[in-house]
Amino acid sequence: MDIEKPLYKDLILVESIPPLPATAANLLMMIADPDVEIEALALVIERDPPLSARLLGVANSAFYAPPQPVMTIKEAIVRVLGLHMVRNMALGMALAGGFSTAACPRFDLTGYWVMALGTADLASGMARAATLPDPPDPDAAYMVGLLHNLGELLLVHMRPAEMDEALRRLGEDPESSLVDHERTLMGLDHWAAGALLARHWQLPPIIGASIERFGDDTEPRDGRQMIHLVRAARCWLAQMLAGGGDPLQVTGVDETYCARRSTEFADHHDALRVLARSMT
Repeated sequence: MDIEKPLYKDLILVESIPPLPATAANLLMMIADPDVEIEALALVIERDPPLSARLLGVANSAFYAPPQPVMTIKEAIVRVLGLHMVRNMALGMALAGGFSTAACPRFDLTGYWVMALGTADLASGMARAATLPDPPDPDAAYMVGLLHNLGELLLVHMRPAEMDEALRRLGEDPESSLVDHERTLMGLDHWAAGALLARHWQLPPIIGASIERFGDDTEPRDGRQMIHLVRAARCWLAQMLAGGGDPLQVTGVDETYCARRSTEFADHHDALRVLARSMT
């Protein structure tokens, strides 16, 4: 990486990075607390009305299909999503809320959320179905999957013209790499930007480490099971969204689970896209 490029210099200046939203800061403290109570989490979310409304929309979506309408954040936690998922999803929404994407017309915000939510859901499911020794925690896999492409939002926010050009080049040559275009135009890619942002915001260390390793073909020593599952989830989802038809097969994940997810993809994806639109 050429660290003399202007964008890298901008990113390492603290004042150039968007501040951590207040709600996200409160949620981060709750992530560090293993004994956080449902009522306390619900109160933090309800103090942020836009976030509360979006989470209720998620809980009532076809993707989760509750048997009865969900009216409160506590109901969303108890009846539909669970404490850890609400906490992680609320954090992802709060973090993303500080970025503007309007100046980059080629950036597909719905597509961003499809990849974030889909990777999170699939990675956490694979963690539960893992036959690996010492598999990653499903809740941590969900959080890493949800935030793995956060660097895209940072680059779109800080350098919308360059990102729009990178996306234009990718559109003209779909076999090319967005990462390569980003490096050519800005001196770094969205993996490096996301890792830098995660560390600047002092997110849980596994998030920054995992994002950084997404663009690294070498097998990491630490957290390798997490990287293996989240990377596999993203790659398969990207393949399916591009019209690929290969069934899900991941080393160390139960074959029955993989077959079921492959069969369910079409219906699951339709509901996922509707859910992603509600996040924009």
